Amino acid sequence: MIPSFTFCLMIMLFSLKFSADAFAQPTFGPSRLLLTTQDWPPYQEYKHGQMQGIALDRVKCALGKMGQPYQLTMTTWSDAQLRVHSGSQHAFFVATQTAERDDYATLSDPVAQQELMWYFGPGVEPKINELSKLNLKFSAKFGSNKWFWLKRNGYNVVKQPRDAKVLLKLLKQREIDIALEDKLVFQGELDEADLPSDYFQFKTHETKPMGVYFSNRFLNKYSGFLPAFNAAVSKCER
Repeated sequence: MIPSFTFCLMIMLFSLKFSADAFAQPTFGPSRLLLTTQDWPPYQEYKHGQMQGIALDRVKCALGKMGQPYQLTMTTWSDAQLRVHSGSQHAFFVATQTAERDDYATLSDPVAQQELMWYFGPGVEPKINELSKLNLKFSAKFGSNKWFWLKRNGYNVVKQPRDAKVLLKLLKQREIDIALEDKLVFQGELDEADLPSDYFQFKTHETKPMGVYFSNRFLNKYSGFLPAFNAAVSKCER
C-alpha cells in the first residue's frame, strides 16, 4: 500500500495510511489501527514529505512486524489524547505514564526514553532548592505535564510558552530564570538558533520511559494486541 497524506485546515493534521504488507492480515488487531500523535521533533515530525522520528520509526517497525495496517493522524497533543479518551482513535503516542491517562488507556512497553533537564538562564546558579523555587521564575511548555508539575509542586511558574522555541527565547532574554524541557527537544531548538549545546548550564531532573497509550476499550476488544505489540517493539532497535 502506498502511503498517502491528507491535510485538514481546521486542525492542521496529517494522516498517513501505511501497511508493511498489503496482503498481511493482522492476527491480534483491527483491519486498520487508528493512531494519533503530535508534531514533536525529534520523536515524531512531518519532514521532507513524510512522517518520521525516533518514536514514530519504532512504532512503525513494530506494526510492520505484526502485519498491522494503520492510519496515523497528527494533531495537537490535547486533541490526540481527547480522541483516544472519546473512543474515536485507538491509541496516542509518545507519552509518559500518568494517573489521568491510566484511567482510560494502558501504556505499552517503552518506545523511547525522555530525559528531562533543568536549563538555567545566563547568570543563574545551576541548583534547585526551596529558596530558588519561590524566588526564581520557572517555566515549561504551557499545557504540558511539565508545566502542570511545576505548578503542583510549588514552583514560581510564569509565562505560557507554546513550544520549546519560545521557551528558549524567554530563557535567553532572562524573562524566565529556569526552564524544564526534554533534552532532545531543547537541543533541536539550540541547533535551530545556532547556539552551542553548552550555551545554558543544565542538570538532569529525571529520565522516564515513553510508550504508546492504547484505549482500554480497544484492548478489551482485542485482548491479544498489547502483548503482541510489546513483543514486536522488543525486536525493533532504538
